[in-house]
Amino acid sequence: MDTKIKIGKFGQDLAAEFLLKRNYRILGHNFFSRLGEIDLVAENDGQLVFVEVKTRLSDRFGLPEEALTKLKLEKIRETALEYLVKNKINHENYRFDLIAVEIDKKNKVAKIRHYKNVN
Repeated sequence: MDTKIKIGKFGQDLAAEFLLKRNYRILGHNFFSRLGEIDLVAENDGQLVFVEVKTRLSDRFGLPEEALTKLKLEKIRETALEYLVKNKINHENYRFDLIAVEIDKKNKVAKIRHYKNVN
């Protein structure tokens, strides 16, 4: 497994743990469709939450939040609709969240920021 994939997986694991501690239920990881991927699918207070996780080891390429472009968000939306159809979910109560993870390898800590209902 290459380094970029390992970093992404580590960030997703941290994000899932972060959500679990806030009473979210994780329904799935890495849902793939022909259009794209959804990192995490969760449920919180009866609302379905499609979560994009962006992880960075440094700010050399910008903040993790800056990697979620309008085009990427549109692909996530289309993929979420495929998720709903594939899983036969007739659910209109859903949103899209972003979790930004910054990993400080030197101090072995991570900063996590959760943005709800990103548009």
